[in-house]
Amino acid sequence: MTALRVDIWSDFVCPFCYIGALRLGQLAAQRPLDLHWHAFQLRPAGAPPMDAAKRKTIAEHTPRLSAQMREEFGLDIDRGPLDIDTRAAHRLFAAAHAAGKGAETHDALFRAYWLHGKDISDPETLAAIATANGFDGSAAISGRDAASEESVAADVAQAAQYGFQGVPAIVFGQKYYVSGAQPLAVLAQAAQQAAAESAA
Repeated sequence: MTALRVDIWSDFVCPFCYIGALRLGQLAAQRPLDLHWHAFQLRPAGAPPMDAAKRKTIAEHTPRLSAQMREEFGLDIDRGPLDIDTRAAHRLFAAAHAAGKGAETHDALFRAYWLHGKDISDPETLAAIATANGFDGSAAISGRDAASEESVAADVAQAAQYGFQGVPAIVFGQKYYVSGAQPLAVLAQAAQQAAAESAA
């Protein structure tokens, strides 16, 4: 079976993106997928600070999120700080992908924020993730690496062009768009339809 291309726009601090990533991992165990991760920033540089009402809403939803992550994936969450700029984390992933370390670094960034309470806007945290995955990400983290910054900028621009307002935004076979952390069965159905059409 030929691997189906799946393009996903996501942000590491988005809980629904992490859930979506974990479900795509489950789907990849059922059928071959060619995953292409793209940067999206929920809180880009210059965004107004998160207000008290938003923080309260997040706090109120966290127990339910914790229960879901434990029940569905066996994971205990320890969320990192709110209201951080993830640009450097996205640059680090772009550089890791170019170095052939994309999948493990992508997972490590999600795990650092959601399972270990890390601030993934902190250069030292990001450098430790890069080192643990066997490459030097210092230029990407600092923004000196033009290629990784251009990759992130292109992803963000493409998301805007497509009109994506939230994430995860998942496109199967460059055709079927699925919005949000949909159940595994919904992702599987979209993958099946996209694969069937591409084979026709």
